[in-house]
Amino acid sequence: MNARRNFAAAAAAVVVAALALAGASPAFAAKGGGKPGGGGTTAELTYAALGDSFAAGQGGGSYLDTTCYRSSNSYPRRLDAERKLKLTAFPACSGASTIEVAAGQIAAIPAGTKRVTLTVGGNDLGFSSIMQNCFVLISNSTCQSQLTAAEGKVADGTIAARVASVIAQIKPRLAADGKIVLAGYPKLFNEPSSYAYAARVNADTVLLNDVLEATAVANGAGFVDVEAAFAGHGIGSSSPWINSFSWFNTTAAFHPNSTGYANYATLVKPALG
Repeated sequence: MNARRNFAAAAAAVVVAALALAGASPAFAAKGGGKPGGGGTTAELTYAALGDSFAAGQGGGSYLDTTCYRSSNSYPRRLDAERKLKLTAFPACSGASTIEVAAGQIAAIPAGTKRVTLTVGGNDLGFSSIMQNCFVLISNSTCQSQLTAAEGKVADGTIAARVASVIAQIKPRLAADGKIVLAGYPKLFNEPSSYAYAARVNADTVLLNDVLEATAVANGAGFVDVEAAFAGHGIGSSSPWINSFSWFNTTAAFHPNSTGYANYATLVKPALG
């Protein structure tokens, strides 16, 4: 019994370390310089990428650091490869909620930036704890109470108010013709699923995205809905764009893979104009 408890405690520590990931660290500033084959001109739009693990690219591999898990396969870095965009600030970080974005990431945006992308809100709802308790070391009572609490924050306007505040704080950093684009979250699971809480988490993701979209529009930002593109590519599908949980790669669990982030970039690009 002691050995079993010790194993469970160690396993829980691994999950928490991989999924929770402490708040934002110092911003990664993209290196300057033009793009190959004619980039680097004044036609490029200066671009900053803010947010959580989905903005940083966790799950995509080829990491630029192992504190925030910013990936060279992330959608911001893929957008930076476009001739029209120049990533000048990339403070997005795993574990970041709206609080970390407001406290540490917004200041990294250079004054007069033309475009800003943002993916945030999941960590305000306890994403890592929900994934742990609903899908890894399953605790039905804890899972259900955490889902209920998260649903309450979406329904009562908490998330809308926090995201609206972040958007308002970003605006003074923008150029007169600057634009903010909020990118939503994919449904993580292909349905029907063998996971007991997959359908509920997917439904909650839709509700969160609905609030994020309404908040973005009400506050003068754009919104990119990725749900339709990721449909049929969730965990359990024949061609997943989301990493399932594995003890051999806990960092990537429940986040898009490189193909998923490539599709994120394809969807976000037109919204940036």
